[in-house]
Amino acid sequence: MIDEQHIELVTAYLDGSIKPDQQAQLNDLIDDGEIDALQLREMQNLYTELGQLPAEEPSAQMRDNFYGMLQEEKAKQPASKASWLTWINQLLTSRRVQQAGIAVGVFLIGLVFGNLFTPLQDYRQQMDQLSTEVSQMREVMMMSLLEARSPSDRLKAVNISSDLSSTDDRVIYALLKTLNNDPNVNVRLASIESLLRHAENPKARQGLVEAISRQQSPQIQVALADAMLALQETKSVDELRRLLQQQELDSTVRDKLQNTIAALNEA
Repeated sequence: MIDEQHIELVTAYLDGSIKPDQQAQLNDLIDDGEIDALQLREMQNLYTELGQLPAEEPSAQMRDNFYGMLQEEKAKQPASKASWLTWINQLLTSRRVQQAGIAVGVFLIGLVFGNLFTPLQDYRQQMDQLSTEVSQMREVMMMSLLEARSPSDRLKAVNISSDLSSTDDRVIYALLKTLNNDPNVNVRLASIESLLRHAENPKARQGLVEAISRQQSPQIQVALADAMLALQETKSVDELRRLLQQQELDSTVRDKLQNTIAALNEA
């Protein structure tokens, strides 16, 4: 896995903005074995695949998807742990990881025809290792794209994070940083959706609550209020009230926040 300290360098390489001195530094890291050339090439292929996908412009469709996801969150029941077969099926059908999906398919074919007598224990270990490697690659790609200059690339990064079956604190922190600092409202809205999908992580929930009073965009303010309702997060009431104290607050947003507070107090 590529070290976090090299993310900026890898990002410049992927988006074609790498400078001569950075290229020389990258070559040295490859020569020293600190960056795997094969993994870098695979990331470049995946980046190319992502670039060929249409950018998911938020507009009305993203807003519909956002509120549809909120409804799912409200109705969601504890789900049983998916089997490894289900996980593979989801991975192979994901639009954003076509390259990884092909790799998984080739790997499985090789297992069937070349390792028919592999003990079950070894087979499971191989599948676990493959799952870990694919997840790590997707996470590195997400972290790289979040540093891109293009809002559409950053939006794709957030979408990749939504597909991760599990996230570490570093991913949650990156999404929260995006929510609070990204200059594009659409990217920030997508980060809320992704964080909601990982709301079982206490840091994600707490980060969403703490982000409320920092927002200036009415669209983001309303989205966070709806997120708090979906999560029934009563700890957010103080932050919502703090937001209400802003003199320049939009009147529609003010009504929304007041209704949200009332609903949470009744929860």
